[in-house]
Amino acid sequence: MAVMWHYGEPEDGILRVSINCEDRPVNALSRAAMEELRELVEAVKANSQIRGVIFQSAKPGVFIAGADITEFEDLTEYAAAEEVSQFGQSVFAEVEQLGVPAIALISGACLGGGLEFALSCTYRIADDHEKTKLGLPEVQLGLLPGWGGTVRLPRLIGLIEALPLILSGQQLNGYRARSKGLVHEMVPREALVDVGNRVMATHLERGSALSLFRKSKKPGWQRAVENSGLVKKYAINKARREVLKKTHGHYPAPLQILDTVQNGVSAGESQRFRLESNGIAKLAGSPVTRECIRLFFLSENAKKPPQELTATFDAKELKQAAVLGAGAMGAGIALLLARKGIATRLKDIKPEFVARGVQTIRGLLQKDVKRKRLTPRQAEAIFDRISPTVDYRGLKHADIVIEAVLEEIDIKRQVFGELAEATSDETVLATNTSSLLVSDIARDVPHPERVVGLHFFNPPHQMPLVEIIHTPQTSPIALAKAFATVQRLGKTAVVAGDCAGFLVNRLLGPYMNEAGFLLVESANPLAMDKAAVNFGMPMGPLALSDLVGLDVAAHVAENLHTAYGDRMKPAPLWDALKEIRGSERKPKLLAADGKSLNNNVASIVSRLQREAGGSRSAVGEQEIIERLVYPIVNEGARCLAEGIARRSEDVDLAMVFGTGFAPFRGGPMRYAESVGLETVVKSLERMAQTHPHLAPSDSLRAFAHEGSFGSQTAGTHHEPDDVATKRRFAS
Repeated sequence: MAVMWHYGEPEDGILRVSINCEDRPVNALSRAAMEELRELVEAVKANSQIRGVIFQSAKPGVFIAGADITEFEDLTEYAAAEEVSQFGQSVFAEVEQLGVPAIALISGACLGGGLEFALSCTYRIADDHEKTKLGLPEVQLGLLPGWGGTVRLPRLIGLIEALPLILSGQQLNGYRARSKGLVHEMVPREALVDVGNRVMATHLERGSALSLFRKSKKPGWQRAVENSGLVKKYAINKARREVLKKTHGHYPAPLQILDTVQNGVSAGESQRFRLESNGIAKLAGSPVTRECIRLFFLSENAKKPPQELTATFDAKELKQAAVLGAGAMGAGIALLLARKGIATRLKDIKPEFVARGVQTIRGLLQKDVKRKRLTPRQAEAIFDRISPTVDYRGLKHADIVIEAVLEEIDIKRQVFGELAEATSDETVLATNTSSLLVSDIARDVPHPERVVGLHFFNPPHQMPLVEIIHTPQTSPIALAKAFATVQRLGKTAVVAGDCAGFLVNRLLGPYMNEAGFLLVESANPLAMDKAAVNFGMPMGPLALSDLVGLDVAAHVAENLHTAYGDRMKPAPLWDALKEIRGSERKPKLLAADGKSLNNNVASIVSRLQREAGGSRSAVGEQEIIERLVYPIVNEGARCLAEGIARRSEDVDLAMVFGTGFAPFRGGPMRYAESVGLETVVKSLERMAQTHPHLAPSDSLRAFAHEGSFGSQTAGTHHEPDDVATKRRFAS
């Protein structure tokens, strides 16, 4: 019985192969599938009647999603990883040397090993479907393309074009793939088969079908220059500098990719394949690779309905939605919905507000057209799904309404009261609040069981995470519809209980607050941002405060203090900064060059230090990290104990995807376990001698006693001293 490659007898000399892993939701290249492909190649070579082969997926939205990554989980031995790479290379080499033309008709995801397979075919034709994406994302798993990708892609489109794609894992739609030369043609979805037939017929008639395709716009002299050894050397060295600047050397995969490509510049092709196998074998056992693969599985699992959901709702059944609030966040969410084929009403209270939101949407679409992420026709189709309005008409048929108005409880309660009357009883009412309790917003709604939180992160079209918040009243079907919405949008969902700050802001609060203490205490305040970046954060807490905005950060901090009491009491610095928050239009902690403090902030810091009566001292990098990161772990333990988070993996996923917490460390809870929970507790006890708010929680002590966060079910610990939390959180 066929595993993945299905075919019958050739028709007019053409063998049509249907790619379909029938027992799986996507097509993935397992060892068995690769063995079967080798058998197919041998059968083609043995049958003189076969003059050509056309490959097409039978799964909508997926060509081949890549290798079966589950087979890589335990592949940590050098020799075993090298063998897997060499085996895949040999199979695709046989496809490349098939002896008859092979055409890959690409509709849907064509990633990793899937693209490496397509690169071994004679021709590649992609369609214009929104799910058609081509790329080599192995670097995001801490690996490199190991089945010929580092050899065939540079050979096809040149090293200058190939390097950024391999180093970033960027995924291209059919339009951009054609412009890069990755595919020979991009056609409307309904024309894919007909064009494939025409290409095959032309090749069989003339010996080549290249005359059918547009020629490269690059003049011959430019291609010759790009292929010169000096230019390749310059490109690799420049890429290495950029990689080190971006990753600070924390990630071995992009550096190994550069070594592999650089060593292959002067080598023969067979040696390049050996270098590739050698490179992936070196990476397979890396701790960074293990953590990247773990996060991949966590994110994939987060796209499936949690087992705890007792109701189901098919994401394909979402037809109509509405967004209230046409600001940057509301407009971004409306665009996300429209992109996924959902008719979306965008409402605000004034025509000029709505017009501004519509302009925001059009601007984002125009950028995507300019960058060839969308065709003009696709952009117009998306835009046409947006219906701007200033009233509630038409919401009776909405499956879900997402509120994104001002972060004021009275305004939100008023809006939800109006929504309750304007929508049907089946319409899910979601709030995008970031700091208010969902249950407080739903207080006066006649049917609070249909109210949920959908916390998007800014900007919503770029940030991958959405927190789904349930209250004690939220019904299973409402939660299922909310999850289906996030699923349809292609975002990563983390389900959490209702509490001030939910997961991400609640855990980020202690991190940001501790930065306020350190800024006053440290003789070199900028060392804090440097230490955080060296640890693996995308930016330091000072730069993050400036990015978020001091007013927003202060508002969140006040809400967290109200909810959780003294342990979340803002550092004196944040209160003192009110002086400049009122006098400066957009006050920032750092000067424009980012290399020193804002003069006004520096004056406030000096004054606070004098008032404290102490001298500022050098704070070591390790101590900075412990004071910034361990409070996150401490609060994460409380969230697990209270049942706000279901498992420690949810905390890790939320922090990595929501804040950029060092992915190669696996998230704060994973990092704490690698350090040792007892070590974390002892460090917090030591720091609490001078900073009482850092004292380890009873929850963390209990987890430390057991040795890990994974040995307890969420909600089985209790925090007897945390009265504020008990009063404010909804389990």
